[in-house]
Amino acid sequence: MMGHSRWETYKAKRLRQMEADAQLHPEYEQAGRDLELGDQLREIRRRRGLSQKVVAERAGMSQPALSRIEGGGGIPDIATLVRLGAAMGVRFRVELVVDDDDTTEIEPLTVHHRQFVNA
Repeated sequence: MMGHSRWETYKAKRLRQMEADAQLHPEYEQAGRDLELGDQLREIRRRRGLSQKVVAERAGMSQPALSRIEGGGGIPDIATLVRLGAAMGVRFRVELVVDDDDTTEIEPLTVHHRQFVNA
């Protein structure tokens, strides 16, 4: 498992590389969104005090698959997000935002989380 300081160094390096090559490779914008989602999922998991292994088992996936998602290796589909949320005891809300201004690009999916409250 990659430690926090190693992850932050790796992430900063990837973001610098993406910024430097953004003009040449527009797909790096997607990679940036993948990294952001992975960061959000990792932060939720850590705040809940859960390991990747536990979350992966609860979500019915392998630990390496969860690690790839958290590392920015792609955006999971909605069904996977639902399973990950259930595994961490949170529910995700996905918003599609359309701007009426034709010159503005459509924003990527925004994932919010809300903790389940046990009654």
